[in-house]
Amino acid sequence: MNAITQLVLSDIGPLAFSVLALLLLCSVGVWIVFLLKTLSLTRGLYLQKKALRLLERIPSQEELRLRFAAMPDNPLKDLFEISDEELSGFLKSSPMAGHHRRGELMDLLERTLEAQILMAEKGLQRGQAFLATISVTAPFLGLFGTVIGVIDTFQSIADLNSVDLAVISPGIAEALIATAAGLFAAIPAALSYNLFRALIRSMTETMDFFALQLLRRIQLTLLSAHEKV
Repeated sequence: MNAITQLVLSDIGPLAFSVLALLLLCSVGVWIVFLLKTLSLTRGLYLQKKALRLLERIPSQEELRLRFAAMPDNPLKDLFEISDEELSGFLKSSPMAGHHRRGELMDLLERTLEAQILMAEKGLQRGQAFLATISVTAPFLGLFGTVIGVIDTFQSIADLNSVDLAVISPGIAEALIATAAGLFAAIPAALSYNLFRALIRSMTETMDFFALQLLRRIQLTLLSAHEKV
C-alpha cells in the first residue's frame, strides 16, 4: 500500500468509512447473486432444451413419461407431469367422454399450466429485486460519500486556514473513492439485471411454447382415444 492510499484511509471519517463499507458489502452481494443466478439459469436453459427435444422426438407417452421421470427437477418437467397426471386420470375415469368433457379438461389444463408457469417465473426472478435495488441506490450512496468528502475538505480548509494541497487532497480523494465505489457496485448490478431479465423472458417464452405443445399433444391423444371408442 503506497503513502497516498495510507493517507487517504487514515483521514476517512467514520461516516464516510461506513458508506464505503456498505458499498463494499453491496458489491460482494452483487457478485454472489451474479454467480448463483448464472449457474441456475445456465442449468435451466440446458434442461429446457433437453425437455423440448424429448417432447419433439418421442411419440410414445409411456416412454416420454419414463424419460421425464429420470430428469432432474425443473419447471418443464413439472408441466409435463401435471398434464400427464390429469390426462391419465381423465382417460381412466371417463374413457367415453364426449366433446364437452374433453373441452373442460383442456380448459382446466390450460389454466393449471398457466398458473404453474407464473410460479416458475417467480422463482426465476429471485435475486432480481436485489440487483435492481443496488443498481439504483449504489450511485446515490457513492454521491453521499462524495458530499461528505467535499464537506471534510472545506472543514479542513476552514480549520487550518490554508488551501495547501496537503489539506485539500485527502478530502478530494475521499470523495473520489466514494464515487468510484458506488459505480463499482452499481455497474455490475445493472448489467447483471438486464442480462438476467432477457434470459428470464426467453425462458418464460420457452415454457409457454412447451405448454402449448403439451396441450396440442393431449388434445390429439384425446381425439385418438375417442375415435377408438
